[in-house]
Amino acid sequence: MNLTNARDHLDLAQKQWDSAATDSWEPAEPESCVSSVFYAYENVVVALAEAFGICWKKTHPNKVDIAARLAKDGKVSKDISQLLVRLNGLRKDISYGEPGSNLLSEDLETLVSDLESMIDEADTIISKLEEEGSEGVQ
Repeated sequence: MNLTNARDHLDLAQKQWDSAATDSWEPAEPESCVSSVFYAYENVVVALAEAFGICWKKTHPNKVDIAARLAKDGKVSKDISQLLVRLNGLRKDISYGEPGSNLLSEDLETLVSDLESMIDEADTIISKLEEEGSEGVQ
């Protein structure tokens, strides 16, 4: 368990959320918004992995597995594993210059709002673990 690393990844996710939120406003920039949301979700997963002492790798499939495990184990309220898979597909389409109708049909405001809820939940979890850790030190 490394709560300092967890907090660092959550802070990065928060910055990525800020970018995504701005990109969701009119005139919207869906490519940038979806990419920021994707990377922010991955950083939330890594933050939670660090907080719970789960070994993780810098690969997308590993983060998908961890997201599913966190939900299965009741550590988080929502399984975002399939969302990560979908967002990664959209991100790849954007990276390869082929953003299609799937991107245009994304509800950017909902993506950003749902991400904010996940960041808030992760913050609550990490804060609780930090408090428990500081109580043990006293």
